[in-house]
Amino acid sequence: MMNFMMMMTVMQTSRAKRIIKMLERLLKKEHLYTDKQIKTMKAQLRVVKEELAQSRAENSKGFGS
Repeated sequence: MMNFMMMMTVMQTSRAKRIIKMLERLLKKEHLYTDKQIKTMKAQLRVVKEELAQSRAENSKGFGS
């Protein structure tokens, strides 16, 4: 059971990193989107970064881990 939970965490972390990269790449091309779309993307980016930071904090085992 614990191994499954670790795999889910790794998959979620990997997915979050991919989403962050994608949103940052899209935001570099602001001229392609409306102001509303840009605000939505920035909000989603902030949420994903916060969730990733929280996940890392929960899984942290101390120094250097």
